[in-house]
Order: sequence, then C-alpha cells, then structure tokens
Amino acid sequence: AIRQSKSAVRLKEDMKKIAALPLNKQRDTTCQKVFGVSLLELQQQGLSKNGIPIVVWNIVEYLTQHGMTQEGLFRVNGSMKTVEQLRLQYERGEEVELVKDGDVYAAASLLKLFLRELPDGIITSALHPRFIQLYQDAR
Repeated sequence: AIRQSKSAVRLKEDMKKIAALPLNKQRDTTCQKVFGVSLLELQQQGLSKNGIPIVVWNIVEYLTQHGMTQEGLFRVNGSMKTVEQLRLQYERGEEVELVKDGDVYAAASLLKLFLRELPDGIITSALHPRFIQLYQDAR
C-alpha cells in the first residue's frame, strides 16, 4: 500500500473544495457585472459613490472599522467560498452586509480580486502621460 503524507491528503481535500466552487463562466449571465469592468463603466452604471466603486467603498469602510488590528490582513487569504458568495451578491445587486456575511480576510481578498480584475488597472493608460509629466516636472 502506498502511504500518503498528511500534506498530500490536505492538498487533495483543498483541490476538491476548489473544484466544487462555481466557475465564473457558470455564473448567471443576467447578473450586472461589477467585477472585471472598467471604473468608468461602473460609474456610468451608477455603481459608484463619490467616484469610488460601491464594492470598494463598502469593503474599505468595513476593513477600516473591523480589520485594522488584524495581522496580515492583505497577506492572509479569506475563504474562497465566502469570497465567491460575496462576489455573487454584489453582481446580483443584493445588499451585502460584510459584518454578517463575511470576515475581514474574505473582505480583503474580495478587494484584491476586484482590483486584480480591473481591465485597465487603477491608473489607466489615459493617466500615464500625466504621471510622466508630474515626474519630469518634479526633477
């Protein structure tokens, strides 16, 4: 009989959990996209508050109130299942209560996911010339 290490067994269990999560392509196509769209598009859809995407506003507000004392806040990953559930809630247009539905690590992971999926990044290519000019002016 082949003897497996505990870490190999844990890895298999983790892979089963990942495989059980719904894939992005399997999500309901009637959902309003919040993740993976440009900041301008979110603003045009009315999904911004003071120019900041509502999802970012909510997460930052929550993390400011509940996560500032957590060690490794953006280093430790939240539960993938919780992150995906929160993401789906935002894309369905549901009211998301991070205090009730999430935890600080899941919220931080959701923020990282949102930022990672921005098609143009936070600093869009349209802003690059301005930053280069500011850099040159400062020299």
